[in-house]
Amino acid sequence: MTIKHHIIDTLPKHPISRIGKCLVEMGKISIEDTEKILKKQNETGQRFGDAAISLGLVSDEDIKVALSQQFDYSFITPANSTYHKDLRAAYDPFSNQVESYRGLRSQLLFRWFNEGFKAVSFIASNRGEGASYLVSNLAVAFAQLGKKTLLIDGNLRHPRIHEIFNLKNKFGLSDILVDRVSVIDALQHLQDIPNLSVLSSGTVPPNPQELLGRLTFNQIIKNASTVFDVILIDTPAISDCSDSQIWSSLTKGVVMVSRLHHTSIEDLKVLKRSVDLTDASVIGAVVNEF
Repeated sequence: MTIKHHIIDTLPKHPISRIGKCLVEMGKISIEDTEKILKKQNETGQRFGDAAISLGLVSDEDIKVALSQQFDYSFITPANSTYHKDLRAAYDPFSNQVESYRGLRSQLLFRWFNEGFKAVSFIASNRGEGASYLVSNLAVAFAQLGKKTLLIDGNLRHPRIHEIFNLKNKFGLSDILVDRVSVIDALQHLQDIPNLSVLSSGTVPPNPQELLGRLTFNQIIKNASTVFDVILIDTPAISDCSDSQIWSSLTKGVVMVSRLHHTSIEDLKVLKRSVDLTDASVIGAVVNEF
């Protein structure tokens, strides 16, 4: 009886919102704090989270994390992650920049993935135009939508994806192509970003184009298409090599990536011509600004 009375006394006198329960479970506020927040709510008409922030009990980031849990939406705090700071879709999913990623995600869904296609290649004219960061953020955005997403680093010359996600690159695509490792063993699943798997480039080979010409290469994408809803591939810049043409021909769909005040008109013409030499279609174009 004493224990029951003690439990009743610790409960707030007014119902707590779902976000309030999340904050209590996260250890950000106590049961006593909820009474203060509810009182502030009644006085000001604020939402629970806004009232908690105004009282200095939680931060804006705490509220974002609680909301992400409430709506089953992947959200990572920079202090708790080793991912690159520019992976904004994971760190700051409510920002205007990430809204542009969601806009691109919607366009690709309507124009490509909802038409039955599973894979798309991202190609830039030159290195340093932001293609790797774009495709990485977009992969997170698709995973947040609940799509089972595979991100492939198809750049066997200057890979970046494993650095962005701070992953090991001991085994990856190149190692699968020479039968050093199986696809299952090479895939890396991100625990804090559900629905997202990464296939890194693997060992940098001396003959990347010859590897991409192997029959095994086509089979990897075919098999992945039976498991994943969305397959996004980061490819080398056209100015480096013609590997991306092989990817274009395989995926049939290409997103051209350029950088404001960096990519020239002539660069874009060369990029478009390289895609036209394959049987792929340009399904989108993105201009990065940084």
